[in-house]
Amino acid sequence: MPLTVVGGLPAVGKTAVCREVLRLRAESQTGPPTWLRIDSIEQALRDSDEMLPGMPAGAGYYAAAAVARDVLASGGDVLVECVNPLPLTRRLWEETVSDLGARFLAVELICSDAAEHRRRAQQRGGDIEGLTLPTWQEITHRDYAPWPEADLRLDTARLTATEAARAIIDLGLAGGAG
Repeated sequence: MPLTVVGGLPAVGKTAVCREVLRLRAESQTGPPTWLRIDSIEQALRDSDEMLPGMPAGAGYYAAAAVARDVLASGGDVLVECVNPLPLTRRLWEETVSDLGARFLAVELICSDAAEHRRRAQQRGGDIEGLTLPTWQEITHRDYAPWPEADLRLDTARLTATEAARAIIDLGLAGGAG
C-alpha cells in the first residue's frame, strides 16, 4: 500500500477508517504506514501563523506531499487522510508517486445516509488541538467534486470502520492500484 490517499467530506469517517488501517497493519507483518493528516498539518501551519484561518488549504497538501515523497523514496508506506476535494488536489498525489515507481491507491469515503452524516458532523469531537470542526452547513456547502477515478469508493453508512479498512488493505496489498 505505498501511497494510499483516503478522501471524502468531513464527518464521513476518514479518521476512524485510517485508525483502523493503522491498527490492522500494526498487527500484520507489514507494519503500519506513516499517517499524514492534512488537518494536523494545516492546524500546525495556523498555529505558527504561516497560514491564516480561512485561507485556502493548499499549503497543507503540498507539505504532506513532500513528506510522503520522502517516506516513499526511503521505501516506506504512506497513508494520507484529507478531504481531497478537487481534481487539482488529486493530481498532486498522482504526481507525488509518478517518478518514484510507487503504487497509488485512491480511496473516496462517502456517507450515503444524509441523516447519519449530519449526526456524525454534529456529534463528533475533535482530536486536533485548536482545530475548529466544520458545521453541517459548511460541510454541505463545501466545494467538493465526486471522485469517480478513485480505486475504491466506500460507503461508511453501510460499512464499519473496520470493514472499510480491510477493503483498503486488501486492495493495497494485492497491488490493485496503479
